[in-house]
Amino acid sequence: MRYVVLIGIACCASGQQRPTPDPPENHRPPLFFREAWKHSGTPEHPISQDSVASPNLELKLYGDPPRPDPEFGGIWDNKRPQPLDDPAHTFTGTCRRPCGLTLRDRENYADLSGLGKIQWRVKAEGFHQLRPLLKLADGTYLVGDHADGYSLDWHIVEFSLADLRWRRLDPEKVVTMTGAQAGWVVNPDLSKVDEIGFVDLMPGSGHGNGGWTDLAWMEVYGRPVPRATNKESR
Repeated sequence: MRYVVLIGIACCASGQQRPTPDPPENHRPPLFFREAWKHSGTPEHPISQDSVASPNLELKLYGDPPRPDPEFGGIWDNKRPQPLDDPAHTFTGTCRRPCGLTLRDRENYADLSGLGKIQWRVKAEGFHQLRPLLKLADGTYLVGDHADGYSLDWHIVEFSLADLRWRRLDPEKVVTMTGAQAGWVVNPDLSKVDEIGFVDLMPGSGHGNGGWTDLAWMEVYGRPVPRATNKESR
């Protein structure tokens, strides 16, 4: 009888065990897009839609518009003959005023809430810094406080968007907003992001090694949210 009682107690205790927790890390979002630029032609030239390798991504430019030499301007597409392993990359040294770039999936918004993250391969010169830039579905532009600055060589950086603080960006001037729109945006809703990219909040120093930021590729991890109408996918 004693053994029967002990077995019964053990069975009851087992039946009352809490279920195994299912942490958010078991549900990390998939790769939403990866862009590594499609370079062609001269070693450097103003960036355009032709520079985008992914057919489903649309290029959006902010601030100084791209222009060729001698009155250069805006973000350029670059791939130097030396070093031999130089990747195709964006170059902001030719921006005469602050400039930014985003990519827009033609069919889906991105849900970057929760464990949404960005990984990119970057390089910077001088005091320039590369920051994440988002456009939300409601038209709000946000720039994050994550910033990648000077580095001797290319390096890969990964960051979670939930860890960042955000400020609204004026998409025409490419500066943080003032007045009623100034200050930190508390807990922005990142469940429906229209465009994803980067911004350099300093004018470039021109060609050469004065001051600039480069981006070789970018990966965005988030869940696709279908655009509601055909009009939105244009």
